[in-house]
Amino acid sequence: MNLSAAHVSAILAFTLWGLFPLYWKIFSEVTAWELFGHRLLWSFVTLVLLLAYKKRLGTLREIWADPRRRKMLMVSAVLISSNWLLYIYAVSTHQVLEASMGYFLNPLINVFMGWLILKEKIRGSQWPAILLAVIAISWMVAQSDLSHFPWLALVLSGTFALYGLIRKVTSVGSLEGLAFETCFIILPVLGYWTFQGTTPLSVYHTVPGWKLFVLALSGLVTCLPLVLFAYSAKRLRLQTLGFIQYLSPSFKFVCGLLVLHEPLSPERLHAFFLIWTALVWYTVESYFFLRKGQRAVPVTE
Repeated sequence: MNLSAAHVSAILAFTLWGLFPLYWKIFSEVTAWELFGHRLLWSFVTLVLLLAYKKRLGTLREIWADPRRRKMLMVSAVLISSNWLLYIYAVSTHQVLEASMGYFLNPLINVFMGWLILKEKIRGSQWPAILLAVIAISWMVAQSDLSHFPWLALVLSGTFALYGLIRKVTSVGSLEGLAFETCFIILPVLGYWTFQGTTPLSVYHTVPGWKLFVLALSGLVTCLPLVLFAYSAKRLRLQTLGFIQYLSPSFKFVCGLLVLHEPLSPERLHAFFLIWTALVWYTVESYFFLRKGQRAVPVTE
């Protein structure tokens, strides 16, 4: 199989997303809240510079002037910023494995939400995958007390699924949309940050110089996979992207288990096995459905 530039872009995007835990783990002396604030701040700077380079800054005014898009992206800004904060919190508190579980669940939750909210049809052969995911979640809940309830995996997958749903139904470019979201959320975050008695500059008194430089790259680290994904999504079939997207939670799982040496209880391993089975079922079913559809299309001149 010859890999095109679009294939390589997709693989790089999901690989970078999967290796994010190792990046945030560099800053073990910085709190999750401060890391989130710096990620938001540097992403804002990077996105504004990118839009200025592309001469697309006027798009932000256009979005603000459109009440529907403005309101939708305000909600999506809260969702994606919450997801970012919780993900960094997961890394800081040694819960990368649970975070990976949330992102493994995400494709199946997307399908279910599409059926529930957008009235998209779920084929009969897809329901076993959905039911297996429900059984996995129920198993985790049944085996957990309140202190070990898998809230992190569920909230991460839920916020990201809702974010994807809003962006799906909102007509806006990926960079322009994310730039508007960071513009909207950055002032409240910086205000609350200052109210806590610290400022974005406080980290400069506790972190070595080389780490400050790496931290300043968090905007680029955040935006680069998005640009690569946007490039590949326009050129690859959804079937192909569906296979490649599992690289991200897979790398997160490997990072948590083999690199960060997080414990994996038998109960969580059983839940992972059910989720992986559901994903295999869903992926194989989608593959054969698309192959069947392609064969059914008549050949014309």
